[in-house]
Amino acid sequence: MHLSAKPLTAFAILCLSTLTITGQVQAAKEDTLKVGITRNFFLNFSETIAKLVMQPFPEVVKQQTGLPGEIAMSPDSNELCERMLKGDTHLGVFQGIEFHWACLKHPELKPLMLAVNEKTPLKAYLIVRKDEVGKPVASMAGKSLAIPSQTRPFARLWMERRGVVPGKDLKSHYGRVIPVNDSEEALDDVIANRLDAVLVEKASWDRYKRLKPSTSENLGMLIESETFPSTVIAYFPTKVQPTHVDKFRSGMLTADKNPTSQRLLQLVKISSFEPVPADFIAEGKELLSPPAAAK
Repeated sequence: MHLSAKPLTAFAILCLSTLTITGQVQAAKEDTLKVGITRNFFLNFSETIAKLVMQPFPEVVKQQTGLPGEIAMSPDSNELCERMLKGDTHLGVFQGIEFHWACLKHPELKPLMLAVNEKTPLKAYLIVRKDEVGKPVASMAGKSLAIPSQTRPFARLWMERRGVVPGKDLKSHYGRVIPVNDSEEALDDVIANRLDAVLVEKASWDRYKRLKPSTSENLGMLIESETFPSTVIAYFPTKVQPTHVDKFRSGMLTADKNPTSQRLLQLVKISSFEPVPADFIAEGKELLSPPAAAK
C-alpha cells in the first residue's frame, strides 16, 4: 500500500507545525518568570482575597521586563525556599525578617532588591499610659502585655529582642502576655488600667490616634522600633538564569516611573523598588541577635 505524495506532504507539514508550536510553548514556559510569595503577607485575608490582591504583580513584571510572569503563594519561607531550590520558583518575595531568618538556613540566598511602601513603613511601638512614658523597659517587669493576633513577625521579633531586659524572654519578663483580637480595644484597656502595655504596629497606632484623638493623648510610646525592610525580593544565584535576574532588576527599579506600572503597584501597596543597601545583611544579623545576657 502506497500513500500519495499529497497526504504525505500534509502529514509532514502537520508534524512540523506541531513540533514548532510545542517548541514555542516550551520556550514560553522557560521564559516565564515564576515568583513566589509567603502567606505572611496576607495574615488577615482569606486565600481568595489574597489571590485577588496578588493579581496585578505579574502584569507589572510583564510591563517592566518583557517577560511573562506568574505568582504563587507558599505557606511559609521554608516551603518557598524549597520551591526555589527545586527550580519551581525563580524569585521569592519575603517579609524582611522572613528573609533574614531564611538566610540562617540558606546563606546562599541573595537579596535582589527591596520593595518599599513609603506610606506605611514597618515600625512597631510598645504603648503604655502617659505616666509610664520615659521609663526603662525594666519598669514593665511583672506587668501585663497584650499582643494583637494580627501582629506581624517583624513586630513580634522586635518585641522579643528589645522589649525585655537582657537575659529574659517575654514570659519571664512580663507578668502576663495576653493574646488579643483587637488592638483598639487593647489600647482602651490600657487607659482603663485593665492592661499595662500593648504591642502595636505603626498602622494600628496611627489609626487609633485618628479615630480617637483625645483618648490617645492619655497614651504614649515606651519604646519605638527602627524601620524594618517591608519586602525583600530574593533568589538563589545557581537556580535562576542570570538574564532573568538582570531583566528583573533593571526593569523593576524603574517601575515607579512608569504610570501604568505605578498604578498597578499601588494596588499591592508598593511605592517603589529600591537597591539593597550595602549593610543590609549585617543589619539583619543584628536584628536577629537576642539581647545580651545580664552580667
